[in-house]
Amino acid sequence: MEKRRERLNKMGFVSHDEQKDKVYGLKGSEAREQYEKDFKTELIGDFLKKLRKEKNLTQEQLAEIMKIDKSYISKIENNLKETKFGTIRRYVEALKVSKMSLNIEFDNGNSETLQLI
Repeated sequence: MEKRRERLNKMGFVSHDEQKDKVYGLKGSEAREQYEKDFKTELIGDFLKKLRKEKNLTQEQLAEIMKIDKSYISKIENNLKETKFGTIRRYVEALKVSKMSLNIEFDNGNSETLQLI
């Protein structure tokens, strides 16, 4: 495996982590932390959009159920707004998701699962 990595490096290929280090800085740097935060926010928006579409609802219909403005739904799904935990919960409850859990990984390697719904 190491020889393969060396060959790929000679050809100019780098791993995803190496590329992130090069572009955004090493883990722990301010730029890298912002990149990681933005990336996770994008995943949440995409996930919530997928859930809504699976329920065959428009943003307008979901906004009506949640009693919020449609533009707020759009901002969440398009990753233009940082999404709070309570909003995510209201979102999935409005979509009648029967079960949802959050897996939390700690720096020490331990993890815990939190049942949300």
